[in-house]
Amino acid sequence: MDNHYEYLLLAFEEAEKAKEEGTYPIGAVIIDSNGTVVSRGRNSVFSSYDTTSHAEVDAIRKAGHKILDVENKKFVVDNGITLYTTCEPCPMCTGTIVLSKIKKVVWAANDAEIGAFKKFKERTSPLPIYNDLFNDIEIVAAPYSDLEIRQRLMLAEWNNNRGYTDNHWNKEFIRDAE
Repeated sequence: MDNHYEYLLLAFEEAEKAKEEGTYPIGAVIIDSNGTVVSRGRNSVFSSYDTTSHAEVDAIRKAGHKILDVENKKFVVDNGITLYTTCEPCPMCTGTIVLSKIKKVVWAANDAEIGAFKKFKERTSPLPIYNDLFNDIEIVAAPYSDLEIRQRLMLAEWNNNRGYTDNHWNKEFIRDAE
């Protein structure tokens, strides 16, 4: 059964919390192969004074018990987890996802400027190991237009409130509404 919508809504709960805390409204959840929520994460760059505190990284840090076999000092390669996030992962989050051996990523909104996952996955690397790592990851990009619009509106509002009215979220939303 496809529960992408349900899990993306859980990620939006985290995005709303991030927004309330005064930072980028992006949220993430990690689900195991049984459909159980393993962890939740949200952006807290400004609320925690940490430039690396992105939603996806937060969720991955909290899911270490499913990703790492600490006793044997190994990654759990077939961990069966899926990361759901409200926005296409940036370069840092993309790298973290790949190195964490996550096999499936679903996001609500594509990000033409900062989003890196699709760009990295589609690019042929001069180092074959990266191609192999990316080929092992299934992506589901922006499967629901209402959720993509919701994320775009949240990020447009966030940027507008900071005085960045000429931001790509406004432009993308206006272009898609036409």
